[in-house]
Amino acid sequence: MMLSVANAGAQSHSDAVTVNIRFFPVQTIAVQTTQKSTDLMYASTEDYEQGVSVTHDDHLTVCSSGGFQITVAADGAYFTRVGGSETIPLGDVIVRAADGSYSRPHTRYTETPLSSTPSSIIESENGGKDLKYNVTYDNRIAGSAQNYIDKHVKSDGVETVYKANVTYTITTR
Repeated sequence: MMLSVANAGAQSHSDAVTVNIRFFPVQTIAVQTTQKSTDLMYASTEDYEQGVSVTHDDHLTVCSSGGFQITVAADGAYFTRVGGSETIPLGDVIVRAADGSYSRPHTRYTETPLSSTPSSIIESENGGKDLKYNVTYDNRIAGSAQNYIDKHVKSDGVETVYKANVTYTITTR
């Protein structure tokens, strides 16, 4: 018996592809919806004597694909009286950040007087998702010793409001 093996000259071809995993900076920052307005309320003798401070827990929520920096800045040079032209210096309020319910190690916090120039308050070497930061708006030093005793200007008993719009910005580190 004779066997014959036929090789039809089967050919094999191959080609290669490069697979890249590309990482782009992805960053978001949000102020907790229920904390979009912050009131430093002078409603008692003690408030006028000692100043006031408000801390918002988990005020900022951050997502960053790598190290980041958060700055804070106001939209003008002063707190301006609503319905008037009287002002209070922005720097009368100190902004201070701290760990919230979920943050990362190796995060640096810098307290800063509020300004129209962006100032760093949070720096992190690492990114993360749903990072939470507490923020304090502190007016105790400037507001103590009755420094604001004459800021109420309405004779009808209604409160007098001075306001400034504040923006938090996240950038890649």
